[in-house]
Amino acid sequence: MAEKRKRHDHETNGRPSKRSATERLPADNVKVSIIPDENEWVPVVVALMSSATNFPNAASTPGLSFPPDLTLKAYTKPRRPYTSSTGKSPVTTSEHLLHTSAHPRIDYTGREEEGGGTDGLLSHYIGVYDPHSGDLQLMRARKLVLRGSPRLNPTEVETEAKAANDLAARSALGLTFGTKKSKRAIQNMTKNAISPSKKKIPADDGSQPSLDPVAAAVISSMAMAAPTVTSREDLQAAIDENKPRPNPNLDAEAPMDVYPIDQLVGPGILRQLAVKDWQDAVEQKEEILTKSRFVSHRIQRVVAEGDVRKIKTMRYLLLLIEWHNLLTPGSKNRGLKIPDRAQLREQLDKWGSELVDSVSRRFAPDDYKTLNKWHLDNLITHICALCVTVEPENFLTDIYDIREDLKLDNKDVKKYFKEIGCRVVAPTEKERAKWGLAKAEAASHEVAKLRLPLEFPKMRVVRQPKRRR
Repeated sequence: MAEKRKRHDHETNGRPSKRSATERLPADNVKVSIIPDENEWVPVVVALMSSATNFPNAASTPGLSFPPDLTLKAYTKPRRPYTSSTGKSPVTTSEHLLHTSAHPRIDYTGREEEGGGTDGLLSHYIGVYDPHSGDLQLMRARKLVLRGSPRLNPTEVETEAKAANDLAARSALGLTFGTKKSKRAIQNMTKNAISPSKKKIPADDGSQPSLDPVAAAVISSMAMAAPTVTSREDLQAAIDENKPRPNPNLDAEAPMDVYPIDQLVGPGILRQLAVKDWQDAVEQKEEILTKSRFVSHRIQRVVAEGDVRKIKTMRYLLLLIEWHNLLTPGSKNRGLKIPDRAQLREQLDKWGSELVDSVSRRFAPDDYKTLNKWHLDNLITHICALCVTVEPENFLTDIYDIREDLKLDNKDVKKYFKEIGCRVVAPTEKERAKWGLAKAEAASHEVAKLRLPLEFPKMRVVRQPKRRR
């Protein structure tokens, strides 16, 4: 017969086989007893502790947070009328009230609210459980709802009461002897009778009057509990990030660094653009005719500068303008319809299929059917940025030619230039003389200037119109 092997200490996993004598398990059976509420000062579920009466009070605080350093005083009065389905007792026949005026602006009052409905027959209890003996003692409790109200001094109360009486008298007189228009105005004012207080109080630092007492009280009480909200600057940054426009370099120290050519065109596209025919035509003093007024009026000066990258940028601008002008209105005003690939390659055959497809991939949506508002704005803002970049005259351009090329209204093309940070102003006398514009003709011409710091359109704030009294 095999002998039983003795276990070693390391094989027991460090857990003893017996419980310590000091450990006690909870009782298997719980004995529940209810203490009769013979005293009206009964405890309730602890939410706030009243140092004035040294008993706990369960109080919910809807809406605002209650400062923990305030002291509440307790009061009691008979409950009238007496209605209870659980029998007559001090809890059902008396009512408690908590109150404090220690806060500088708000009075807090806690009441027992009997709202009826599903909570009308709801009773509250607190219990004390002894795990050693298994005894659970329950006792009837009270529930109080703590609310805050802005405190007004007697002068304010008297002033507001007098103003309310005067307004009521004038309204009654107007309803009796007024015209139809005045009666309708009084009725509308009565429907919207809630108005903020006119009295201002100093700010917390004592600098200047800021808020009326009601607003100051609400804001001071909500400051501790209100979560951090998104600031207006963060909202503006999020809006700017998702706008349909080329991403500007906000750290640029010169206008030429705001929209680099490599970003607007791309180094791979620049290598595919051929400009030898333009250079030869300018060298032989031949006129260059294109499908764009903007490009035709500036190509001679751009080629004369000798900057090949800028000449290729002008060529890419011409491609975008021609691609834009091939778009047709869609059905039911659903954006602009994009021709299919075969039609685009046929009408833009001189550009090559690779360049045409690159423009379509960059500015057309994934379905490659319709150019919606966002994609159209993205295309036009890139065209506007290219217009300012290729302009040989210090990053300013006359918007008249590009407006005619894109067939846009004057207000729309101004909006697009402002979206990329330009300032649109009337031409100066020096600019009119340089461009040969008469004073009457200059009325239809405006100049877009890319200057630092950039000025972008801000988020529109809708202000509430003032109510006429």
